[in-house]
Amino acid sequence: MKFSILVPVYNVEQYLEQCIQSVLNQTYQNFELILVDDGSADDSGRICDKFAELYPGKIFVVHKKNQGLISARRVGILKATGEFSVFVDSDDFIELNLLETLAGYLNRDNYIDMLLYSFQYYRNEKKEGRFRKVFTDGTIWDNENKKELYEKLIYSSDITSIWTKCIRTSVLKEDPTDYVQYYGKNMAEDLLQSLYPLTAARKVAYTEKMLYNYRINDESISRSFRPETIQSKNTIHVYEKILEYLSEWGMDDEEIREKLKARWFNDVMYMMTKYYEGASKKEERQKVVSFDWDTLLPKGSNDATNNYANVQYKKLYYLWKKREINAIDRYFLKKKCYQKIKSWKKVLRGWRTKKRSHF
Repeated sequence: MKFSILVPVYNVEQYLEQCIQSVLNQTYQNFELILVDDGSADDSGRICDKFAELYPGKIFVVHKKNQGLISARRVGILKATGEFSVFVDSDDFIELNLLETLAGYLNRDNYIDMLLYSFQYYRNEKKEGRFRKVFTDGTIWDNENKKELYEKLIYSSDITSIWTKCIRTSVLKEDPTDYVQYYGKNMAEDLLQSLYPLTAARKVAYTEKMLYNYRINDESISRSFRPETIQSKNTIHVYEKILEYLSEWGMDDEEIREKLKARWFNDVMYMMTKYYEGASKKEERQKVVSFDWDTLLPKGSNDATNNYANVQYKKLYYLWKKREINAIDRYFLKKKCYQKIKSWKKVLRGWRTKKRSHF
């Protein structure tokens, strides 16, 4: 079994070598590594070329103009020759037994077209806990029971990441979606690119094993929540694409649509929260409040009667809609105080537990 490891690369010179080495050092060596340099302005392109020269026939590099993450991944898919494709973001890295573990599962059942796996967080060069277990280890779905997967995909972020999916390459290549229209849209792109493969897969399997290391870059997160970037977070195009799939999934009913609207409403209000809390100046907070957040919401998703929407987010939306600036300030001050109290309680519980262990 041959794997294609697809790595989109853009201005990641600080982390790229670690990413590439984690692939090269795999305990299972039947793979090709495809590095797609999406118009990097730093030294990333040269690093890609250096490794391709060291490993001819093993590592392949594509240099292209910058068009965004979706474009880079689609280019990688077109070039892939492996039976299965694995996605790795260039500032992350994988466990050395990832391919060996995947091959073990896939060799047991020739009808598995997608294998989902878990990951752990990595911050400041240290592992920082695992992502929660989503399903029972070893669970397999086919076309008779995939509704559970569809619901998990569209109502939560538990299985949206493309980098925790090993997908049969032929399924990826058969995807009829016109992704060109989405170039440059880099929000919810993993969810968008998961819709067709999950639908087309004959069988989908899940392992709770942590095979991927997701790097948390606090500086990058901070930069992404500047007020001028709000409009770039628009994901209505993904919402509309999901609506197209509901009929194919046999899930096109009012309750599901209401849950889907609630998911988008909650996500947008969470985003508003992050922007407001991340604002360091009063002027920035004013920009966050003055932005027309309705432009990021699908029609009807701000319906106050939707019982699936978060109650606190409904309250925040109401305050924003009336432009109650002072009330919004109090809302976030209260939220901050609650978080501090919660943190203190956690520390106190830990201190009490440690004290009792000494007796």
